[in-house]
Amino acid sequence: MKAYLRLLRFLRPYGPRLALALSCMALFAAANFVSLGMISPLMGVLFGRHPVAAAPALPGVGPGVAGAAGALGAWPEPLRSWGERVLVEVPQPVALGRICLILLAVFLLKNLADYLQAFLMVYVEQGVIRDLRARLYAHLQTLSLSFYHGRRTGALVSRVTNDMEYLRAAIASSVSNLVKDGLTLAGALAWVFHTSWRLALLSLLIVPPVTLSLALIGRKMRKRSGQAQERMGDMTGVLQESISGVRVVKAFGMEAFERTRFERANGGFFRAFVHLRRVSAAARPLSEFAIVGVAVALLWFGGREIFVSHALAPPTFMLFVAALLTTISPIKSLSEVNANIQQGVAAARRVFDLLDTPAAVVDRALARPLPPLRERIRYESVCFSYDGGVPVLHQVSFELARGEVVALVGSSGAGKSTAMDLLARFYDPTGGSITVDGVDLRDATVASLRAQLGIVTQETILFHDTVRANIAYGLSDVSDAAVQAAAGAAHAHEFITRLPLGYDTVIGERGTRLSGGERQRLAIARALLKNPPILLLDEATSSLDAESERLVQEALERLMHDRTVLVIAHRLSTVQHADRIVVLDRGRVVECGDHQALLARDGVYRRLYDLQFVA
Repeated sequence: MKAYLRLLRFLRPYGPRLALALSCMALFAAANFVSLGMISPLMGVLFGRHPVAAAPALPGVGPGVAGAAGALGAWPEPLRSWGERVLVEVPQPVALGRICLILLAVFLLKNLADYLQAFLMVYVEQGVIRDLRARLYAHLQTLSLSFYHGRRTGALVSRVTNDMEYLRAAIASSVSNLVKDGLTLAGALAWVFHTSWRLALLSLLIVPPVTLSLALIGRKMRKRSGQAQERMGDMTGVLQESISGVRVVKAFGMEAFERTRFERANGGFFRAFVHLRRVSAAARPLSEFAIVGVAVALLWFGGREIFVSHALAPPTFMLFVAALLTTISPIKSLSEVNANIQQGVAAARRVFDLLDTPAAVVDRALARPLPPLRERIRYESVCFSYDGGVPVLHQVSFELARGEVVALVGSSGAGKSTAMDLLARFYDPTGGSITVDGVDLRDATVASLRAQLGIVTQETILFHDTVRANIAYGLSDVSDAAVQAAAGAAHAHEFITRLPLGYDTVIGERGTRLSGGERQRLAIARALLKNPPILLLDEATSSLDAESERLVQEALERLMHDRTVLVIAHRLSTVQHADRIVVLDRGRVVECGDHQALLARDGVYRRLYDLQFVA
């Protein structure tokens, strides 16, 4: 239950509202207690004309009043004395009118308290879920790229959506149902024991086996709930992948395969949820049947108390039966509390496991802002491996002087993108260091480093927003003129103006309404608007046709002036004019020089060049 107790700590900011809600719950239970107590005098007033053996006539009081007085025998002192003055020592019509007014006031107060507690608890529970969801999302933003390797997007989405619903239900059950129904049950049981402790003890014979059964059900539910939530994550993952990759699915004619894959995941969730409900559904009927069984048994024994031993007055017995039946609803509700809490515990473990996952790249305790680049960036014997596996980079060393354009080339898997990712501190080297003017990147704050970087990746990432918002992403107070200038420099302005709403056109998720070349030019415009001193270009022109590539390459060359640029390109034609070309092969630097020098060396670079340009 540690995870659940940790969840309840999120209630602290809502202490005043929670306290007020708890007060309303207590008021609701008190009103319910009073309404039950009015059963005896009501029965006495209505049927007091017929004296009963357990309610002999009082001296100087008529038989109808004597019946009413006997009906108050279930009331504790000093309420009994008050009731006799108000409801007994008055004519029956007056007593009936007063009882009706009291019942009206009590039920008005009861329902008003119920409404207020429900409204307040909705605010509290939704506030807790909002805070927890925001914290979880913020934590996801801090996690390094290594965390996302091997994890399905849909499973993470399920943590933020589906698991939160289980947590909401758990909070609502544990606080609202537990307190309100618990107090209501306590009030009803108080009447039960006060009216006839012998019958009450008889009713308790059924409690231990029912409690044990509910505990066993709760234990199974925790396990089944975790399995159901895992299957929901699998189903969400398949759904997210098939929708985001719909172009590939249709291109390969894999609609039937994806339907089968989703049906398999959907069926897995169906089976897990059915198993869960098969267990949880037993809680309500088990508790209800137990209570009804007790009520029937007590009806038989109580009847004997009235008709045989004359030890119990009929109005008092009616109060006993009504109070006992009143316990059915809160007991059924409390039996579901355990089910909701068990589901919440399983969800809380998943959520807190994610929240407790540490970020691999964080600022050190004494990290300081990185000053603007003045001289050079150095890779010094850099080594790197993912999760301690096979090394990707081995003793990589090279440098970029301020204002230089340095290209990384090599065959697929040579380590080019990894080397660039290390400069952006998406990962930290497992050996060696990367320095900017002698400052190890690990000694600088991540925010100050990335503020100096402009990145255009091989995979173009755009958002479901307007063209303007995508170009100005991450920047505030940017003028329309600046946005249009960046778009013009990236040769994107012309096609943007042809869109239905120009710069206000929403381009769809991941820019699906644009062509590949158009998406890439928007990404380049975004980097140009940021105007960074360091540019990282990973296959920045890979999605452009020949004409667009030429235009964008011209724009990039103009904007590279007095900037430090690290560029990756498989097409060597785009890096022939780089100041220096670093050739990587299997994670090692095997050659370094300009285009002509590397061609003359007749090494790896020459082989790559011949593969692309020699027929």
